[in-house]
Amino acid sequence: MTPPSALLALVLCLRPGPQLSEAAFEKTLADKFVESGAPGAALAVFKDGAVIHRQAFGLADVERKVPYSTDLAFEIGSLSKQFTATAVLMLVAEGKLSLADPIGALLADLPEAWRQATVEQVMHHVSGIPDYEEIAGYDFYNQPRVAADIVRTAATHKPAFAPGERFQYSNTGYYLLSLIVEQKSGVAFDRFLATRIFEPLGMSSTYTSARPAGVRVATGYNSRSGKRIAEPPIAWSSTLGAGGIVSTLDDLQRWDEALYTDRLLPEALRAKLWQPAHTNDGALIAYGAGWFSDRTRDLEHLSHSGGTNGFSCEYLRFPAQHTSVILHMNTYSAEIGSIDRAAAIHFLPALNYYLLPVPNDAFPEFTAEHLAALRQAVLAEGDLDLLGDGMRRFATEASSANQRKSLAGRLDSSKSFRFLRMRTLGEGNGALEEFLYREANGAGETFWTMRFSDGALVALNWDDE
Repeated sequence: MTPPSALLALVLCLRPGPQLSEAAFEKTLADKFVESGAPGAALAVFKDGAVIHRQAFGLADVERKVPYSTDLAFEIGSLSKQFTATAVLMLVAEGKLSLADPIGALLADLPEAWRQATVEQVMHHVSGIPDYEEIAGYDFYNQPRVAADIVRTAATHKPAFAPGERFQYSNTGYYLLSLIVEQKSGVAFDRFLATRIFEPLGMSSTYTSARPAGVRVATGYNSRSGKRIAEPPIAWSSTLGAGGIVSTLDDLQRWDEALYTDRLLPEALRAKLWQPAHTNDGALIAYGAGWFSDRTRDLEHLSHSGGTNGFSCEYLRFPAQHTSVILHMNTYSAEIGSIDRAAAIHFLPALNYYLLPVPNDAFPEFTAEHLAALRQAVLAEGDLDLLGDGMRRFATEASSANQRKSLAGRLDSSKSFRFLRMRTLGEGNGALEEFLYREANGAGETFWTMRFSDGALVALNWDDE
């Protein structure tokens, strides 16, 4: 069910939100960390080229009771893709590679169905090449691999569509881009990253296949089975530029700042990193090359998350405000979004939801249905018929139990659930309808962001104020 968007702007009222003291802000983040159920975490906020906030939480090693700290290295997972895309574009700048090149002309021994996809289509995840991670699972990364292993695993599934037809995230594609960089540069991909990106930027604690002396890494954990277990380090050869880089907050601040300059890429090519793609029929896709174009509340920003068998991280970048937030946790599939968003909101007042107008609700039946979907997701009420596949997993799997438990108290003590706004994200078949609701509860107020596709709840975020 979807209300006509043109009728949603009605009589409005405003209430300003509180400005947290630094101590209250740090406690808010600490409380959100506890709710996440993660063993440990660290966060940094960068503004105008400087680190303006750091904070660590919990334990880096649960068994040894080692505290987490902001200088620890962590597996950045799919944040690696922005480095891979940059490496590709560096070769484009040097005339060694064209984005229009079909990958079949660059790499041998590929399935015929993959060969016509271009480098640019692979960068934008519109190649149709199956994702070997989706097929083999995260444990595939625990052992060293060769390229033939990745190709063979991905090729067990046929492409879901022809190149350029639509968006489908593919780690296989970025593995292949790593091999293309090797072919066109003449050096191993890990050496290319080290000599062309990490060393020039002073990223001395960032590595791929071999950890530098003195760099400390948190122990990674996962709890997919409901029991927390320690995970071995990711095997670089199993993922390459799809997700194998290890870094630190300080080094990523150096990377973040370099993206405002021409140190690695000229401006026109640098813009390709976050320039949204289009499908063959012209539909917009909010993914550039290693970056999603997104919004946090009412500010446009760039973002990407990363996950390995033992780590989760998220990177929010607000270029117009020269502000970025990076958060990492030493656990797989943690709920991390509420922490980094809270940090962004604290340092970017334009994100304060209290300043949003609150309309009279012209469509209470839709609000009631969306509240029912929220209760299905958090409390597993009913037959979960209002949820998409991902949200059904959130509602039922053990790995999400801590998040559901923390959210249940908000709904159990709910005093009101008020519509704020609706907007459409994307175009064509991939468009989503995003609804924002403001709920008063026993803990204060929660702002729920709910995204729907064809009437089913497919994504959920929440922020407490």
